[in-house]
Amino acid sequence: MTESAGPFRGRSKEEYERLLLAKLQPAAIRSTLSFAGLYQMTHEMLKQVIPQRVRDFYCTGFSEKGTVLDEHAYQEHVIDAARTEGWVKDSRQTFEASAAWLVRMEAITPFQAKRLQAIYGHRHELTHELASFIVDPDRNLDAQMFVDAVAILRDVHRFWVSVERDIGMFEHLGDVALDEVTPLSLLLLQQCIDAYLEGETEPENV
Repeated sequence: MTESAGPFRGRSKEEYERLLLAKLQPAAIRSTLSFAGLYQMTHEMLKQVIPQRVRDFYCTGFSEKGTVLDEHAYQEHVIDAARTEGWVKDSRQTFEASAAWLVRMEAITPFQAKRLQAIYGHRHELTHELASFIVDPDRNLDAQMFVDAVAILRDVHRFWVSVERDIGMFEHLGDVALDEVTPLSLLLLQQCIDAYLEGETEPENV
């Protein structure tokens, strides 16, 4: 906010108060909190199916300490390849490098991989600056960002289902189409989305 905008950001005092009061209505606060939780849940799922699943792809077995990672293959095909293509600058950017790997596998598009950075940025805002979304008339939730996050999550899950199908994990089910296999995590997410949308349409008690 600039000084020239004034304390009401170019609005009249009455208009600013009206917008603020609307934000502070119980239904509006519940909606903001519900959206923030749903968004956080979706982002955590993205962390599981992108950096974690890509890393698991290069695991060669198990030991007493957990999975055994083929460090050389992972470094070469995920980290170094992403650095060569300009996606990352150092090995700590495993999320970005894993997203770049998924682009090469044609699981997601380059636009989606870059969009993930904006999705993370909004998650960071909702986590650390949630109060401002409740009280600031000019701070709004980004519904499109959430829609994009869910779309990317579904595309990545579809890719991993194709990998599992190709290694024969669904042979006992016969000829199964990719879109017929829905992970439990996606079913749970859809149920949460439905509950959120139902709450948005329910009338307020008077």
